[in-house]
Amino acid sequence: MLNEVPDKYVKNSLRGLIEERYLLFMLEQAGIDDETTYHHLSNQQLTRFVECLKGFTFTVNGTLPIDKAFVTGGGVSLKEIWPKTMMSKIQPGLFLCGEVLDIHGYTGGYNITSALVTGHVAGQEAGRFEPETEE
Repeated sequence: MLNEVPDKYVKNSLRGLIEERYLLFMLEQAGIDDETTYHHLSNQQLTRFVECLKGFTFTVNGTLPIDKAFVTGGGVSLKEIWPKTMMSKIQPGLFLCGEVLDIHGYTGGYNITSALVTGHVAGQEAGRFEPETEE
């Protein structure tokens, strides 16, 4: 993807794939200036960026009251997952569910059904998943 437009800023090439604030934060964590082009990225910088994306964790500190609730938009396209397993077509072994997916619904608890169902399927399938090992 990036090598298709090597002289475009990395932040612009990945816009739409990764939420912009998160993308800028991850570029900063990887030590990459947000006006760097793919052409000017070293293999080490690219590896560090991928490691930052894959290894990022956060702690949930609580929830907001119901009057602050809203439907999130965006997320991983349903075209990018296997619906029977909820596994990513792009990254085998990555199982996705709930509001990570691009599913929209009314506020007030209606999304809980899709979150529970996709979470159950993803959890069951992740437990059965056996990654291929290189020998």
